[in-house]
Formats: sequence, structure tokens, C-alpha cells
Amino acid sequence: MIDQDKMSQFWDQRYFSDEYAYGREANAFFASQLETLSPGTILLPGEGEGRNAVYAASLGWKVEAFDLSSAGRAKAMALASEFGADISYHVSRMEDFLFLENQYDAVGLVFFHLAPTGREYLHRMVYEALKPGGTLILEGFHKDQLQHNSGGPKSPEMLFDEEMLASDFHMFHTRVLDRQEIVLTEGPFHQGPAEVIRFTGVKPKGT
Repeated sequence: MIDQDKMSQFWDQRYFSDEYAYGREANAFFASQLETLSPGTILLPGEGEGRNAVYAASLGWKVEAFDLSSAGRAKAMALASEFGADISYHVSRMEDFLFLENQYDAVGLVFFHLAPTGREYLHRMVYEALKPGGTLILEGFHKDQLQHNSGGPKSPEMLFDEEMLASDFHMFHTRVLDRQEIVLTEGPFHQGPAEVIRFTGVKPKGT
């Protein structure tokens, strides 16, 4: 089992610097997908330093986010204040966060990588938390990212592939499920060629 205190310390150390570890701009895929939706309520688990939360708020979304790093929250709130963005951000372990059913119009998972048990739990809870007709947007590292040094976990079990996401999200109407080779330019820790996977799905209405 992963030691949550050690994980919290790891991310607090990464976010301690004044520089934003993954940049101040929203993830490009997340932004492009969000721009196609009408603003509503959005949940951002594992939101880190707040770049995606602040961007969503700037488009008129009501933003709720959480992360286990208090340093991440501090950076996120500073960024939100700088841009006059209103976000709700909790310091919470994933297991302790209350996922209310049918609560959100969208959920964004951006490079949120977990061990298999945690991943399966999160993906199940995300589905439950979305309103019928709500949209999930995900970008993460593909298993082939191990050949690159541009970011991401070094454990294959924490990375994604097409079959994994198709299985985890089989209950969604899939709009995007696409592996891409891109060049990351997201702060000092996401730089260079990368193998990513992208998913956008809609929770069926009437569920």
C-alpha cells in the first residue's frame, strides 16, 4: 500500500518552489475539450497547482478541486487570486473525498496517475459523480512513455493504454480515445517528446 504521508510530502516538496512545476497554462487537450462545452459545475481531482482550475473558472465554470498537497493548494489559490478566479479547492486524499452522485457537468483528470486499485476506484467514482449527460476529459501518459524522460511515473502499472481506458470507461459514450506522440511544454517537469493518451466520454442520460 502506498504511504499517503510520503506521497503528500513528495508533492509538497515538488510544489514548494515559486516556479510552477507544470506551468501556469491549462493543459492543451483539457482546454480544447472544455471550450466545446457549456459552463456548469466541474470537478478536478489531483489538481496540483491549479492551472486547469483557474482556466475553467475563467470560462465561467463553477470549479471544485482537490489534491493531497497543501503546497499545491497554496499555489493554486495564489494563481486564482492573480487572475481573479473563484475556485473551491480542498486538501484531501482521494479516499477521503466525498464524491456525491450526479453532481458535476464535467470532470477533468489531467496526468492523475495511480496504482491499479486507486485508479479503478477513482474512475468508478468519477462516473457516479457526473450528471447524466456529463463529460469526462482525461489526458495521461501512455505505457510507452517509459521510453521518454519528459515526465510521468516510472511504474508501468501506473500508466495507461487504450484497452485499460476502454475497460474502465465502458459505461461512457466515447467521443475521443486516442494515443498521441506530442512534445510537452508544461513547466520544468513536463518537457520534451511524450506518449500520451486522451479520452473524452459522456455519461449516458437516463442513468
